[in-house]
Amino acid sequence: MSFLPISVNIKNKKLLIVGGGNVALQKLQNLLPFTHNITILAPDILPEIRKISGEKDIRIIEDNYNIQYLHGVFLVYACTDSEKLNSKILADAESMNVLCNRTDKAEESHFRSPGIVETKNMYVAINSKQKEVRKMVALRDELQTYLEERDKLIEQKEKQETGKVYLVGFGPGNPDLLTRKGEKVLFRADVICYDNLLDADFLNKYQGKKVYVGKRRGNHSKEQNDINSILYGWAKEGNMVVRLKGGDPLIYGRGSEERFYLEERNISVEIIPGISSAVAAAAYGDIPLTHRGISSSVAFGTAHGKNSFRILESDTSVYFMGAKHIKTIARKYIDEGYPEDYPVGIVYNVSLSDEQVIKTTISEIAKEKITVPSPVISIFGPTVNYKSILRKFQAEQSAQKLRDSR
Repeated sequence: MSFLPISVNIKNKKLLIVGGGNVALQKLQNLLPFTHNITILAPDILPEIRKISGEKDIRIIEDNYNIQYLHGVFLVYACTDSEKLNSKILADAESMNVLCNRTDKAEESHFRSPGIVETKNMYVAINSKQKEVRKMVALRDELQTYLEERDKLIEQKEKQETGKVYLVGFGPGNPDLLTRKGEKVLFRADVICYDNLLDADFLNKYQGKKVYVGKRRGNHSKEQNDINSILYGWAKEGNMVVRLKGGDPLIYGRGSEERFYLEERNISVEIIPGISSAVAAAAYGDIPLTHRGISSSVAFGTAHGKNSFRILESDTSVYFMGAKHIKTIARKYIDEGYPEDYPVGIVYNVSLSDEQVIKTTISEIAKEKITVPSPVISIFGPTVNYKSILRKFQAEQSAQKLRDSR
């Protein structure tokens, strides 16, 4: 049977619930926000139903079901514990052109009762193609949370006399890694300023005006001063502006520069963190940034310019934007006395479908035995080979136990 999702006008319409147990109680509670023109029909009725009926002026008929009770009814809910009786109610309703919801066999009903999300401005009804109540309830609860927080954003926007800028971290590029709050403000944005580090097609589902402000090495669509001015211009006109940035806004994302510029001009700014590409590279590349007994510190550095990088004083060192200069970095490590087999993990296009993970050494990089694509996150340190270290440690422990047992 095919069910058409619709909303039905029940003003001045009579609704009948046949049954007096827990299912009938649930249906009654679901209906109360919409109407009190409800009749409960059953020989035995729960005390909870009686209590609600007394408070809400709901009619109760203590009697067995008879087709006569369908006269003048618009909707009927067959909620008895008898499959045979529910079947009869459905058949009688059909003969009298009354819509019937049979609770024990929803697929045979004339209509289904949806899961309902209520907000200040709307009702959202959710139904499943199959009777998957748990999934429907889970989705309802998720939507309830989302819409409540969305309404808060709308109210905040309405109270603002001037615009506001959200600096939102998009993460390493995979839309699944965008935070929930980041997506909420995207849905409400008047203007979305985005860069190269994401697929622009992803933004099609958002209604805000799209403004490209991308920058790549040697190919800057907009200089930073231009971007600052663009953000200020849109916000000054009262718009809610989202500046969408790859990774996290405060890790080589110039988020603090933009915030300072805007706040100096009395524009409200909120930063919504994103998953840093460094953290994502560690997760997807199976390279922990710290590991007990192997690495207790991590440092982030940039290798964007020839003279902008240095050897980081940390157990694990992560370099952003370092594809072009990674050979020079590796040679610096060798010059500083690091062993030639010092491990390096290179993750290209972190989290995307064409992601590549290369595990190598500073010697192989220095000797150009490795071709490094761009963009990459480079991780220098022993955690690149943490599994080998752990296996070696476990083998040594086993050997020691064997010696001790002798």
